[in-house]
Amino acid sequence: MLNSRKTWAALAVATAVTVSVPVTAGVASAAPKKPTKAATAKQVAAAKAAQAKAAAAAKKAAAAKAAAAKAAAAKAAAAAKKAAEAAKAVLPFAAVGVVTAVDAAAGTVTVQVASGSKLVAGTEAVFKVSATTKVTKDDEKTTLDTLAEGDKVTVNGVKTAAGLFAAHVNATSPEPVAEPEPTEDPVADPDPTEEPTEEPTEEPTEEPTEEPTEEPTPVEDPETAV
Repeated sequence: MLNSRKTWAALAVATAVTVSVPVTAGVASAAPKKPTKAATAKQVAAAKAAQAKAAAAAKKAAAAKAAAAKAAAAKAAAAAKKAAEAAKAVLPFAAVGVVTAVDAAAGTVTVQVASGSKLVAGTEAVFKVSATTKVTKDDEKTTLDTLAEGDKVTVNGVKTAAGLFAAHVNATSPEPVAEPEPTEDPVADPDPTEEPTEEPTEEPTEEPTEEPTEEPTPVEDPETAV
């Protein structure tokens, strides 16, 4: 009995070994193959090419960004230089027009300019009046607050980047408009007292009674008479 059990156990072990061999072989056959040297070199070359391309693109983008920044800086510098030159520029002007507004607190007078320098002609300009500005009205020295809307004015000064600065403001009061005096009622003409003259009593002369003379008899042409 004991021998039979040993025999059956040996058979079971042998069967298990026989069945497990194909399974192990199948697993081993599914394992990935090792890459060849040629495939590995190709992959390395492709990776290097991609890296070089990316580096070139990054370098190009950086160069473009630097160029744009340089151009923007140059443009800003040119604009700043132009603004500085404009700020230093002082242009004289003369303006003739009519006062439309006066702001004594702000020290400005607004004028509708009819004629003068091209800088202000045809515009409604705001002139800055300072403590050094000479202000006259009706040939007398005065202050800005005495000017009024409607005054005729001549302004001389300079234009800078900060605005229009008046050196001399000469105003003239508008002439008063005289009211028309009422006219007297017209005197009616007196009625005519003279009567019209009588019609002439003389009758016209009689018509001539003489009759007109007879017309001459025409003479026949001898050729036609034959």
